[in-house]
Amino acid sequence: MTSPIYTPLMTLALGLLALQLVGCSKGESQPAEHGMSAPQQVTVIKLQPQDLPATFEYVGRLEASREIEIRPRVTGLIEQRLFQEGSQIQAGQPLFQLDTAPFVARKQALEAALAEARARLTQAEREAKRLAPLVKTQSVSQRDLDDALSTRDLNRAAVAAAEAELSQAQLDLDYTRVESPIAGHIGRALQVEGALVSSTTGPLARLAQIDPLYVRFSVAENQQLDIDRQLAAGNLRLPPLEQSQVEVQLADGSIYPLTGQVDFSDYRTDPQTGAYDRRATLPNPDARLTPGQFVRVRVKGGVLPNALAVPQRAVQEDANGKFVYVVGQGEKGMTIAQSRPVEVGQWVEKVNGSGSERLWVINSGLAEGDQVVIEGTARIFFPGMPIQPQPPDEKTTEPPSSTNASSSKEH
Repeated sequence: MTSPIYTPLMTLALGLLALQLVGCSKGESQPAEHGMSAPQQVTVIKLQPQDLPATFEYVGRLEASREIEIRPRVTGLIEQRLFQEGSQIQAGQPLFQLDTAPFVARKQALEAALAEARARLTQAEREAKRLAPLVKTQSVSQRDLDDALSTRDLNRAAVAAAEAELSQAQLDLDYTRVESPIAGHIGRALQVEGALVSSTTGPLARLAQIDPLYVRFSVAENQQLDIDRQLAAGNLRLPPLEQSQVEVQLADGSIYPLTGQVDFSDYRTDPQTGAYDRRATLPNPDARLTPGQFVRVRVKGGVLPNALAVPQRAVQEDANGKFVYVVGQGEKGMTIAQSRPVEVGQWVEKVNGSGSERLWVINSGLAEGDQVVIEGTARIFFPGMPIQPQPPDEKTTEPPSSTNASSSKEH
């Protein structure tokens, strides 16, 4: 049985607890009665069509503009290597010296044979000259004179043949000194002193001209079809081939300071890769670049007329794809952030007074006049959230969010 002394105290405690619970209940329901939180400040831009530069990016590989194998034209023993491996070589510079003794001996033998042939010719000419007046006096027959003239002509031919053989012997002797036909960088020597070499035993060395360099890249068939469709629809303008400039990005992310020019476009696809081969010529005066390097090739000069584009940081992505926030009107005239799915095209880089800005071309989902949120997306926690738009020149700085950072990846 409860003691009567505790009954008033328990009644008082229960009353105070009930009042506290009622107060908490009213406090929790207050936000629901007054609506959402205060509007968040965001930076917006109003979309306007503009002509934007069109850049197409591919994977490329650097090649020497001229690359040859140094081979001997005659068979002989290598006596001496006359160049420094890996050095710059000038056109006409001697590279190897072959043994000249056999060629000198052959030349001397042919010189003697030529002298003999000339002596026979001189004798035949004298004989023909002596018989010519005797035919008129019928001291000798016409047949004797004809035989003398034929002998003279045969000896003339023998002299010409001996002179040709001597010229070939002199040429072979000259070929014992192997010279560079072009200027360029030479690799290591592939044959050493004492080796017996010929035109069929393999190269003596390899030589490459690396100024200028060739930049070879391929355009996939689907990419070329997309370009052709844009051209036909008037959504893309491209300059003539000889005016297409090429910029290359190196493996460390740096941009090579000199630009090249496209000079070759294959008319057919490669049957093995299904892609169109392209080539550009790139100056390389300081030999900073070397053949075999892989680079990112950016072909510039195109124009996207009347295109709609937004900064890359404005494009978000979720499980349903890419989207942006645009300014909309909610209930009771409230300004809210609306989620708008978009289809993006290529990235473009637009140069302005303060530097350059990377934009994402919008293929569909937005229209002229739409106000797109470009800063403050981290403060938008759900579509329909109240916002307070402001122009870019009044924007407040905001640390980049993980969502914004993901929008800069290629699609």
